[in-house]
Amino acid sequence: MLKKIAFIGAGALAESLIRGFLNQNLITADRVWVTNHSNIDRLNNLERNYHVHTTRDKQLVLKGAEVVILAFKPGDTTDALESLKNLLTTDQLIISLMVGVPSSFIVSTVGLNLPIVRVMPNTSASIGLSATGIAPGQFATSRQIDVARKLFEAVGTVTEVEEPAIDVIAGLAGSGPAYLYYLAEAMQEAGVREGIPREDAARLVIQTLMGAVNLLNRSDKTAGELLREVATPGGTTEAGINALNRHQTKEAVIDCVRKAVHRAGELSVQFSR
Repeated sequence: MLKKIAFIGAGALAESLIRGFLNQNLITADRVWVTNHSNIDRLNNLERNYHVHTTRDKQLVLKGAEVVILAFKPGDTTDALESLKNLLTTDQLIISLMVGVPSSFIVSTVGLNLPIVRVMPNTSASIGLSATGIAPGQFATSRQIDVARKLFEAVGTVTEVEEPAIDVIAGLAGSGPAYLYYLAEAMQEAGVREGIPREDAARLVIQTLMGAVNLLNRSDKTAGELLREVATPGGTTEAGINALNRHQTKEAVIDCVRKAVHRAGELSVQFSR
């Protein structure tokens, strides 16, 4: 078990990881330290809900930490790294959750050959079901990459990629839960408009999505094959799928992911050196 993990940033993704790490007994709460830029209420909530250490003192947070997780917003990157440059050390594994921020930018700004692993999980880490991509930076050793892999395997699955592909994973899997929530909300609203009480519609949609995802995971059939099994000619499902096709829903979803990936690329431009 790690002696200490430090979180620099305390947003929704950081909270998901804290909850997931604690739920999976990967680390105990007294070994987790968290700080952020200015939101004291946020830190107080995390301390109250998870019994982790919180403080505005970055030196205290980082002292003795074996793993440092950078979880602040990309827009705060330069200022945040400047505030950390005299506190980080090359024997700490730096895990960056920041979309669009190359590991080379972190190394250049801090002025140290830091062992960095860029990681893109999603908020399902909170229940141990994240789909996570990891991309080692130039100075990460095989042992440190293994530590990062084991950390995130504890809260889901891990796919290792080259660093340029991490932005693709951000748009596909990092943002992916939101796409399903969007679909679930639309399906629930459809049920309500057709006369089903809202609570019943929500329960039916959640169970339907959960069952479909589990079947897709357990079956040796592709998503397309399972779809065709359900959408029998002349039936209700075919009528619904035809409506989706008329609205070019598949292309809309592909464009949705493409736009998210493109945005990650746009964010990275300002950090290119």
